[in-house]
Amino acid sequence: MAISKNNAITFGASGTFAQQMVIRQQGGKTVLCKRPVKGKSKYPEKEQQMRDRFLEASLYARAAISHEPTRLAYQAAADKGQSAYNMAVADFYIAPVIRSVDSTAYTGAAGSTIRVRAIDNFGVQAVSVEIQLASGETLEKGNAAADVNGLDWLYTATQPNEALAGSKLIIRASDLPGNVTVHEVTL
Repeated sequence: MAISKNNAITFGASGTFAQQMVIRQQGGKTVLCKRPVKGKSKYPEKEQQMRDRFLEASLYARAAISHEPTRLAYQAAADKGQSAYNMAVADFYIAPVIRSVDSTAYTGAAGSTIRVRAIDNFGVQAVSVEIQLASGETLEKGNAAADVNGLDWLYTATQPNEALAGSKLIIRASDLPGNVTVHEVTL
């Protein structure tokens, strides 16, 4: 792919040239690239899955930028030459990552806390914590609150947990497009 800068011949041009290359305008630049070849065969299953996922990302991005506050937020996060639409597509593809779960302050008593560090390329929308007993029964679950540092989420237990050993924490982090990451910790 070639990028043309200040070229009087290609400035503002777009389309196919000599049945061999395509001229496009992207981010204020003229881009020359090889002409795409369209195959006539059906897509292999894995490629079809990728195409379907991209269609979902595209539909999400269109809906996201049609909502003014969301479009402005994506535009503010975009790099130079990137659009809000591009940021929305990228956000759709990247699920949140749960970096760490700090349960040292969780003693099993009501009011003790669990700290979760969750990050996302655009922003984590919600973190929930479920506490299961060793038997698999759910003791409690609820949403964590965002910490002032912008990285961590704090969950405050509401029920006493007498049998702390063998209990399980199930943490779920979600982002704006609805991607959910699940992380389990056994105490």
